[in-house]
Amino acid sequence: MCHVRKLHFFAMLLLAALLVGQAPVTVRAGESRSGETTQFDCSTVTEIPQQECEALVALYGSTDGDNWYWNARWLQTDTPCSWFGITCSAGHVTKLELDTNGLQGALPPELGNLAELEILDLGFNYLEGAIPGTLGNLSHVSLFDLYHNDLTGLIPAELGKLASVQWLYLNHNRIGGPIPSTLGDLPVVRSIVLEQNQLSGPIPPELGNLSTLEFLWLKENQLSGSIPPELGQLSNLCDMDLSENELTGTIPPELGNLPRLGWCAYSASTANGLAMLGDGSNSMHPRSSGAEPATDARPSQPAWGYPEPAWGYLNLNSNHLSGSIPVELSQLTDTSGLKLCCNMLSGAVPYPVASVIRWGNLNFNALTRYEPPLRPFDPWRQTQTVAPANLAAAGSSNGDPITLTWMPIIYIWDEGYYEISYASAPGGPFTVYGQTADKTVSSYTVQLPAQATPYYFRLRTITLPHAAQYTQPNTVISEYTGVVASGGWNPPPTETPTPTPTGTSTPPATATATATATPTHTATATPTATATATATATPTATATSTVTPTATATATATPSRLWLPLILH
Repeated sequence: MCHVRKLHFFAMLLLAALLVGQAPVTVRAGESRSGETTQFDCSTVTEIPQQECEALVALYGSTDGDNWYWNARWLQTDTPCSWFGITCSAGHVTKLELDTNGLQGALPPELGNLAELEILDLGFNYLEGAIPGTLGNLSHVSLFDLYHNDLTGLIPAELGKLASVQWLYLNHNRIGGPIPSTLGDLPVVRSIVLEQNQLSGPIPPELGNLSTLEFLWLKENQLSGSIPPELGQLSNLCDMDLSENELTGTIPPELGNLPRLGWCAYSASTANGLAMLGDGSNSMHPRSSGAEPATDARPSQPAWGYPEPAWGYLNLNSNHLSGSIPVELSQLTDTSGLKLCCNMLSGAVPYPVASVIRWGNLNFNALTRYEPPLRPFDPWRQTQTVAPANLAAAGSSNGDPITLTWMPIIYIWDEGYYEISYASAPGGPFTVYGQTADKTVSSYTVQLPAQATPYYFRLRTITLPHAAQYTQPNTVISEYTGVVASGGWNPPPTETPTPTPTGTSTPPATATATATATPTHTATATPTATATATATATPTATATSTVTPTATATATATPSRLWLPLILH
C-alpha cells in the first residue's frame, strides 16, 4: 500500500517544526541502550479508569509505539489525558486520534473497553490483522475511522451495535467477506465508506433501513448479485457509489425514489464531523484516497460558517448491469449526477431521464438513441456499441460469392468486430458464419452452397473488454441489424441446338404441257397450269425454316375441234 503522500506530508510538518524550533521529540518509553522497555503500571493512574488506561497501553505495545512518529508522554507520565492524541472529558478517554502516526501491527481487543470514546481515528497507518469484534462495544463513538491501513479479515457483525456512530470509514484496506447485514441497524449513521477493499457477496438489503444515511460508498470491491431495490428507501441519501464491482441484473426503478440524491448540503454537525477527520481540505465528500489527514491540531469547529452544497452522484460505473435505463430515474433532482458508464445497458435513453439528469456518464454501453437533451453527455454517442447501418447483400444463392456491405459504427477504436450470421429463411434459425478483423471493416464476402431460395443475413457489433480512461469489464453486444436477403437462384443459360423443322414437302412442281394438234393446222397451245403448293413446318425452337412448297402443275390441251372456231373466225 502506497504511503508516499503520507511520508511527504510528514516531512513537510517536520521541516515546519524545525523552522519554529519546536521539533517533535520521540519518547522511547524508558527504553535503555540495551533495547529494554519499561512496563507501565496503570494502577497508579487516577484520572481515568484503570481499564481504559490498560487499553491505551495495549495499543501502544501492539502497534510498536516506540516507533510512532509522535508518542510524546506515552507511558512516561501517570496522566494519560496528556499523552499525544488523547483527549479526556469527565474522567474518561473521549478521543483517540493517532491518524498518520506510523502505527504498525494489530489492533488490541482491549480498545473495546474505552466505554466513553467518541472519536476513534487511526486512519492512514500500517495496521494489519482483523478488526476486533470488541470494538462494537464503543456505544458512544460517532467517528469510527480505520481508513487506509492494511487490515484483513471480516467486518465484525458487532459493529452493528455502534449506536452513536455517524461516520464509519473502513475504506482502503484488504477487508474481505460479506458486508454484515447488522450494519443496517445503525440508527444515526450518515456515512458508510467501505470502498477499495475485497468485500464480496451481495449488498445487504437491510442497508435500506438507514433513514439517516447520506453517503454510501462501496466502490472497488467484488460485490455481486443485483442492486437491492430497498436502497430506494434511503430518503436522505445524497451520494451513492457502487462502481467497479461485480453487480449484475437491471437497475432497480426504485432508485428513482431518492429525493435528495445529488444535493449534499451540509449542516453544521456534518461539517464538524468532516472537520474531525482532520483532512485539512474542507472537502464536501467523505474521506477518500485523495485526502491527507493532519497529524495534530484538529479544529472542533468547521472552517466555514454556513452549509455548502456539493454534487452527489448515483455511480454504477463498471459493473455488469444490463437492460434499459428505467424511466423512473427521471424523478431524481436536476442536480443529480448519473454515472452508468461501462456496463451492458441497451435500448433508448428515456427522454424524461435525459431532460432531468444534468451531469453524468453513459459511455461504453449499447444504448441506441441520441436525443438533444443528451448532448451534455458528449461523447455519449461516439462510445456506444450499436448495430451497423445500411446492410446490403449483393449476389445470388446459386453457389457464387455473396458480398455483404454496411456502414461501420462511429465507435471503432476499442477492440471488437462485426459478427455475420445467415439463414435459409427470414425468421431463422441463424448460424454464425464468421467475424470481421475489427470494427473499421465495411464489407465481407461469404460463399454458401447453391440453393433454390435466397439466403438471409444479419449483423451485430461486439466490443471486447478494455481499460483506458474507464475500465470496461464487459463484452458489449449490440442488437442485430435488420435481415437482408441475397438474390434467388438463377439457372445459368445453356446452348440450344438449331431445331430440325418438321413438315411435309412436295418436290418442286414440274409443268408438263401436252398438246394434240391437227397436223393440217398450225396451233399454239398455251397450257394452263395450276400450281398448288402445300407446306407445313412445325419448329421445335426458335428457328428459321425455308420450305419450298410443292407445286403440282397440270396442263390440258384442248382437242383441235375446240380450237376450230377460233381459227375460222
